[in-house]
Amino acid sequence: MRLPPFKIEEFFERHEFKASYLLCCSDCESFSVEELLHFEPEVWQSFGKHWLGYTETHGSPELRNEIVGLYRQISAENVLVHSGGEEGIFVFMNAVLTKGDHVIIHYPCYQSLREVPRAIGCEVTKWVTREEDGWELDIDFLEQNIRENTRAIIINCPHNPTGYLMSHEKFSQV
Repeated sequence: MRLPPFKIEEFFERHEFKASYLLCCSDCESFSVEELLHFEPEVWQSFGKHWLGYTETHGSPELRNEIVGLYRQISAENVLVHSGGEEGIFVFMNAVLTKGDHVIIHYPCYQSLREVPRAIGCEVTKWVTREEDGWELDIDFLEQNIRENTRAIIINCPHNPTGYLMSHEKFSQV
């Protein structure tokens, strides 16, 4: 699989550690371990007891159970922990998609949401949203573009880079 250069990483490579003010990052501010643990002083004792090493294939059972607590209708067996968003995107796409599949993506989007399916050999349809429409998703467009071979509809919500948050009503329509 050959992926095109990752444009945002090329940009960061040139500017991330040279700019006085960086207003384009999507990650949180970096902290030292000491600064982070300062927010919860009683955590210091338990922190030193954490085991560092490989976990079970699907991720730490304790972490998976904590994640389950955030949702209504899933169990730990439905949770697969990854070390970052890119890994999760890559694994999902390669597990679900095959050459010739059709994918609809909420656009604009994080580059890998579009490029990984393309590299697999999928046909990608951009479900374009526009600022003048409040970044709202057009359900009619979706209905008109679903095909027999549509294998995935990829929606990023809350949306990066626009900040769009889909309503429950819109989610039900999708």
